[in-house]
Amino acid sequence: MAVIYITNGFTKNTNTSHPETLAVLLINLMPDRAETERQFVSLLKNSRRDITLTFCLPKTHTLKNNARESLEKYATFDEVSSNYYDALIITGAPLDRLNFTAVDYWNEFSKIINWRKTHANQSLFICWSAYAAGEIDGIFKGQQLTKKIAGVYTTNNLIIPHSRYFTIPLRNSIDGKILAGNTEIGAVLIQNERLHSTYLTGHLEYQTDTLAQEYKRDSLAGLAPHKPNNYFDKDDIPINTWNSTANSFYRQWLDNIIATKVSTALGKE
Repeated sequence: MAVIYITNGFTKNTNTSHPETLAVLLINLMPDRAETERQFVSLLKNSRRDITLTFCLPKTHTLKNNARESLEKYATFDEVSSNYYDALIITGAPLDRLNFTAVDYWNEFSKIINWRKTHANQSLFICWSAYAAGEIDGIFKGQQLTKKIAGVYTTNNLIIPHSRYFTIPLRNSIDGKILAGNTEIGAVLIQNERLHSTYLTGHLEYQTDTLAQEYKRDSLAGLAPHKPNNYFDKDDIPINTWNSTANSFYRQWLDNIIATKVSTALGKE
């Protein structure tokens, strides 16, 4: 099982637990699992918080990409389902052109979404998992798109990369507070305090060249993608404008979880 210990911005082999150490379960659904691992470890390191990070996959997911590289590192959901976590993160997945029920692990994903209500104190859903979890939770109604939203967009002073074939129209929020979004790309950041959940339609974990790699991949696949908006400079070089937003967002999210954890622990004394 892959467990990474992050202490004060550094990874290490053993965990020294104390009240502010956060147990985080990360369900990685992205096709390039190894790259996504590096992205999240880097972001969480920058928070300068002590974290026990466990990587997980749905048992019913059919692995297609770099399975040999990453599979031995991952727990299946069945192996961790009896555990309790301070936080759950579920990544995006390139599934937003499929109907939910066509996803091979949809039933298990739905089970995870319900499981986290009693086994994770806070949850963060990203891109496709936000779209899917929000529908299951009854927070909003999204809609599929034929044209991909690709690029870097600023909404409510948050600069976030996006790469998706769905949108959440602002009018379609049912039980969530929209913290960022606009009529062009829909709701970007939604929170539900009752479920202690955050739904983020973009990818703050992306590194500078990730959108460029996706654009190249889609072009080679004959999908005729448009160039990501607000991303390349005049020489077609990708520019990272979201790094500050990413670090600030994850630092604040983790700080809020720690504050709740410490307050709860003090209340039990």
